[in-house]
Amino acid sequence: MAANTIATKFFSDTQIQYAAVKVASDGFRARQLALAGFQSGLAALRAAPEEQLYTSGIALRPPDISVSSECKPGCFISYRIMPEDGKLNLNNLVHSFDDKPNEQYRAIFKRFWGHFNIPVDNVDSLIDWIDEDDAVTGVGAENSYYAGLRPARKCKNFRMFSVAEIALVKGFTTDMIFASRAPENWEKNQKGLSFQTEDEKNLITMDDWIPANNLTAYVPYGDKLEDKININAARYHTLMSLSESMTRETVLALFKYRRQKNGYIKELGEIRNLPEFQRKTPADLTLFDELAGNAGKLAGIMKTEGEIYRIVGIGTVTSAPPGSDNSKGSVVRRVNALYDKNNNKVIYYSED
Repeated sequence: MAANTIATKFFSDTQIQYAAVKVASDGFRARQLALAGFQSGLAALRAAPEEQLYTSGIALRPPDISVSSECKPGCFISYRIMPEDGKLNLNNLVHSFDDKPNEQYRAIFKRFWGHFNIPVDNVDSLIDWIDEDDAVTGVGAENSYYAGLRPARKCKNFRMFSVAEIALVKGFTTDMIFASRAPENWEKNQKGLSFQTEDEKNLITMDDWIPANNLTAYVPYGDKLEDKININAARYHTLMSLSESMTRETVLALFKYRRQKNGYIKELGEIRNLPEFQRKTPADLTLFDELAGNAGKLAGIMKTEGEIYRIVGIGTVTSAPPGSDNSKGSVVRRVNALYDKNNNKVIYYSED
């Protein structure tokens, strides 16, 4: 009986140790697969013309690749490439050259928060979090506010490196940025609008109602921030925030034209003559001239060429293909990086 008790305990401990070793081993393999996925995405960005990335579609989001039948259990590599400069960069709220608020972006973010029913004055807190001085902007907050929190923390007073940092800023929570802000019953009501065209149905999706999907935070190589928005990658709420004269009809016309061009608009001039972009703004300019720039008098806020791309390499070790019903217990590792295509530099890298 004593021997049986000892043997049972030994067998139980051995099982636990074996499981721990197996998880560690599968985790290492998954990490190597994720690194391979990242390298594949990086090679695609370096080798393929940007237009081809967009028009092929599969280059930005290829299917999972089974590594080898000899890899037991199943081993899979995948990667995702996402244009990052179609999003609003939080760091553009403060000029890098003089540490002063960027008034154009302050207005853009106020319009942006308004779409999601988030207090528009929260933009002041973001400016204070980023700028390097200790002077409070509007209803923002500096070190005196954060020191009084429990637990206390310091105001960063520097550029943001992750959208997740917003949760540390006065007036914001994680759910406010990463959860859906869609109006109640919005998705249900959309399904009832069967008379809409396909372009209208795809104008806004549930993913668009998550603020984080429209935001980014990075500092490119050389610390020179690019404040223009890539219209080939921008979502509905991002585009709607660029001007007080932007309308749903204008964004719809842009998306429709983008679809007709297989997802890629080569030059801004291609949309100049769209009737929706020819309407006058309060500044007595056409909407196109306001957004694209006007013969050097206005810098503009739109562009068509991508510069910053997010690459996500994913490695999966499982007994079944990812996404199948039998994929429970899969070990997944990810490599997340930002790549500056113009300077051929990885400017951010993380693993999880």
